[in-house]
Amino acid sequence: MSDFIIPKGLDLDSDQKVQDLFAKIVAEDVGEIEVRPPVDGIAVSFSNTRRRSEGWFVLTLDQIIQALRDLQAHRDEIVAKAGNPSKYVEAVWRSIFDKYLTDEVAKTMGGTQSLSAFELFSKIVHFSGPEASKRRTYKELNLDAVALERAEKAVAIWKTNSETRAQESKGQTGFLIGGENVIFYGAPGTGKSNKVDRVVEAAGKKPFRTVFHPDLQNSDFFGCLKPQMDGENVRYGFSPGPFMKALAEAYRTPGEPVFLVIEELNRAAAAAVFGDLFLLLDRDDDGKGEYDVSFPSPESEEWFETATGLARQEILVPSNLFIYATMNSADQGVYPIDTAFRRRWRQEYLPLDYDKGPDGDVSYVDAAENRHALAWREFVKLLNKHLTSSQTLDIAEDRLLGQWFVKKKELDGKGIPEKVLLYLWDDLLRHEGREHVFDSGATGKVKTYGDLVIEAAAGRRFLSDSFLGKLNAASDVESDQEDETGDDAP
Repeated sequence: MSDFIIPKGLDLDSDQKVQDLFAKIVAEDVGEIEVRPPVDGIAVSFSNTRRRSEGWFVLTLDQIIQALRDLQAHRDEIVAKAGNPSKYVEAVWRSIFDKYLTDEVAKTMGGTQSLSAFELFSKIVHFSGPEASKRRTYKELNLDAVALERAEKAVAIWKTNSETRAQESKGQTGFLIGGENVIFYGAPGTGKSNKVDRVVEAAGKKPFRTVFHPDLQNSDFFGCLKPQMDGENVRYGFSPGPFMKALAEAYRTPGEPVFLVIEELNRAAAAAVFGDLFLLLDRDDDGKGEYDVSFPSPESEEWFETATGLARQEILVPSNLFIYATMNSADQGVYPIDTAFRRRWRQEYLPLDYDKGPDGDVSYVDAAENRHALAWREFVKLLNKHLTSSQTLDIAEDRLLGQWFVKKKELDGKGIPEKVLLYLWDDLLRHEGREHVFDSGATGKVKTYGDLVIEAAAGRRFLSDSFLGKLNAASDVESDQEDETGDDAP
């Protein structure tokens, strides 16, 4: 029997700590059967592990409550057959269970596992009454009317307490609502990461950030067992990934928003990286997960309990956890995201916006070897319009250059940033259309990317006639506007 004794004078009806102690003592009084406390607020598991036909069985708390009510309702008849306190006699109690229990599952259990059911009721009745501080007698059940009624009330409170803890641990009470999954997508340089940062900073929070890449696995994202030092010894312990770190923080701070940010979502096989966590992305209107999944290992469950102080059997996304992801679906060499995965996210497209972007200039050399300067925002606007105006090229909007493709420090007016040239040559126009932007036609000087770099470094022309014509027109307009506003203007 357990060393814990329910103190006299404390009321199970009003003291939750005593109720928790009641559950613990019932479980620790092993005897010929074992009982597991109802951690989920629904059912009790009990065994006949000391018997020759070893096995575990389940009765819900509601079924136990109903069985105790049935014993109360027919107490006089049962006492006449079995006495009080009743000693276990298999044939007698099988007939009692079969005749008086109204729940079909409890009745079947009483017929097939009569001693296990008898002992379960015996423990509950004994430890819910004033005799709890005394050792329980094996194969004996107190059928006193007050004892049976008190046992019924104790299990009802047991059920309420367990349900309340389960609800709190599943994020159903006291949590900030509104959590969501959002994918921010658009052309490279449209400010997807910046948009996420501004949202997170507005909340005054620091995000849990990760970047997806081709070698990323579920164990990296969720967490896995890794060797750890324990003094001079090496042991294996759970090492959390970004998902588990964010999840634990969300449960530790239920009234605050917590952000998990995934950069470049489609640069890994996203559905495989999420694995079972895929199910957690379904949310209700408040932002709480609609489904849960089991912890993949006892070590991960133990880590979560230590990190949060909450005992859980399943993983559930709380309503204060925001999962933000960025991606450019038109990038080459990335993994496709299927509809089943993507529909679990709210989609937010960031369009090209030439009124934004860094200040600064680019310059280029025309066919007459004259250098021209042009504001970056005007240059990228003309470049994108030139690309989409082609009758032969079919370039989607999310493959164009965003206004934030370059940083301000790269716009020194000494040329066109090389990463712009590389993106155009090696990515956007890799298979066709280079002559549309570069001087790479039959009579052009630029046949390879090496030629392009040499011509640019030497300050010579490397752009196509058609593109130069549009740039020159814009450059002339910009020069005229500067002249009109200059110091010598009348």
